[in-house]
Amino acid sequence: MLPLNNSGKLGCLLIQLPPRYKYDPNHLEEFLSLLPHSFKYAIEFRHKSWLRDETWKILSKYNVAYTIVDEPLLPPEVHVTADFAYIRWHGRGQRPWYDYHYTEKELADWLPKVKEVEGSIKTTYGYFNNHFHGYAVENALSILKMLDKLTPAQEEALKRARTHLKQAKEKPVGLGEFTRGGEDRAKIVDLLGKVMGETRLARSFTIPDEDVKIKEANLKTIDARIRDYTLKMDMASKTIVHDCGDWERAIETRQLCKHIGKVLLTIPEQVALAWVLAIHENLDTWKFQQPKK
Repeated sequence: MLPLNNSGKLGCLLIQLPPRYKYDPNHLEEFLSLLPHSFKYAIEFRHKSWLRDETWKILSKYNVAYTIVDEPLLPPEVHVTADFAYIRWHGRGQRPWYDYHYTEKELADWLPKVKEVEGSIKTTYGYFNNHFHGYAVENALSILKMLDKLTPAQEEALKRARTHLKQAKEKPVGLGEFTRGGEDRAKIVDLLGKVMGETRLARSFTIPDEDVKIKEANLKTIDARIRDYTLKMDMASKTIVHDCGDWERAIETRQLCKHIGKVLLTIPEQVALAWVLAIHENLDTWKFQQPKK
């Protein structure tokens, strides 16, 4: 990160805390005191217990920006705790949040908040996390236009983004295609969100169908290939054997990776639901393994 920072190409580093991490001022201050001073930091809390005056005082002490959010769980409160600000629009969707396209009115409602922030600090960073279908690109450029900050090049990019979204409406792609179907499909998506996390679930939707080859898929065994990776699942022994890079990290956190999610979204719904239910109900008993070399 130093080369980017030293050349002026790095804005700030975002620190996102886990949703279950509750208010602990001593732990927070101890952590912030260890951070290298050469970078700028924004911190994103994901539990309401942090939203209090004591938190803002600690952040101000270390010149760390509170991440102002638009999301379903936390209120869109404005708190400026550093000489810069960081605003993050996640979206207001269900599963996942970021499969969401902000309307013009919703963006316009944010303009007073953005201008309030701009009036008290040197720099404001804005980040749209609603990346499905290219929504983030169009929304980011749209709010810049509303703020009279759009360059000619960005104006052209906005036109292309809006053309893309208009064409996409005529031929739906992405998450909507996967959530169509019967009640089983909705249950599969809901349970996958719990056993793999919303971020990995979202990534599984982006894998093209042609990248998945199902060799066998029944109530006993799943044998598949995803791109250059292999997947073997055995119901009797409760074993999942996979070999992607993320799987090594997922083994530690006891979560399925995006490739396994994609396979379970591809096989017949009744078969997939049986597998996802079995994993969700007895997660601790399942063996997450890598192929033996």
